Amino acid sequence: MNIDELINSIPDAKLRKELAQWVKQWKEDDKDVEWLSRMLSKWHGNVWFNNDKASRDFLNQLNLFKRNAIEGLGGLTLNERLYFFGLFEYWEKANEVEQNKLRHKLHANA
Repeated sequence: MNIDELINSIPDAKLRKELAQWVKQWKEDDKDVEWLSRMLSKWHGNVWFNNDKASRDFLNQLNLFKRNAIEGLGGLTLNERLYFFGLFEYWEKANEVEQNKLRHKLHANA
């Protein structure tokens, strides 16, 4: 599951849109994956899902994403990191300077 699939797993359209905006900002700024991890946890702790099951389901998906994509970051290739964080489109459009910023964001400095 990548970050975009995680967002799309939220059943409430308003919450889904809100988190998508936060993640889009992250994709476009200079903050790294640790900041994203903290932001995702903080966001989840400060929103109200329609029911407890939806909240638990999202938390389970979030924890799975964090374990695979963030905690396992050191074992991932650059392409895997781009996939998990939904950054292929940004990579393909980026010049060399912007690609280096993406490498830094994903802790993939050569």
